[in-house]
Amino acid sequence: MTALTWALIAVGLVTVAACQVRVRQEGGPSREVAIALSLASVLALPALLVDEAPAAAWGLWGTTTIAAALIWAVADSLRTAPNRAAGGPRRKS
Repeated sequence: MTALTWALIAVGLVTVAACQVRVRQEGGPSREVAIALSLASVLALPALLVDEAPAAAWGLWGTTTIAAALIWAVADSLRTAPNRAAGGPRRKS
């Protein structure tokens, strides 16, 4: 069961990284990214609860969950940010 726990944590980390790349390319959130980030943050939780998982596994799971939340926050911020490609003036302060 320990190998499954670590494998699910690794899959979650890869999913979060892939979602970050997709958000950066699209410039905002999408339904697929929202679903993938939700799944990535809870994917390993059942295995962690059943198995006597070490603290490192719990730490990586927490990192994955926090990273998923931050990526979604950045995607949502990019959605509402003004488009810099439109050539508008930038504030220099």
